[in-house]
Amino acid sequence: MIQKNIYDNVITQSSIFSKLFPRFSRQEKVFRESYRVLKKGGKFIACFFYIRGNSKITDWLVTNVLVKKGWFTPPFPIEIQLKKILGKMYTSSEIHTNGSMIYFVCEK
Repeated sequence: MIQKNIYDNVITQSSIFSKLFPRFSRQEKVFRESYRVLKKGGKFIACFFYIRGNSKITDWLVTNVLVKKGWFTPPFPIEIQLKKILGKMYTSSEIHTNGSMIYFVCEK
């Protein structure tokens, strides 16, 4: 197990992170573990997290292809749920969406 409060930054791209660390298949677990290892004032930077509900085509693709191939693992939050999760954990969050993808910088 990685020691608590030791990193200044945690940077991840969701699909890479889930392939390297399969025990963190659920996004909220990724968020909690990133928070745990960050120093106070540290930044969690992430990109390409899928959020459902912003694009019917992407939702179909994820549900019918990517989940079945094991590339994405449900559950998938909607945008407001993700903002609420990050807002409870971090002192500040800068969140951007582009269709069904979300990227953000959060500070502990």
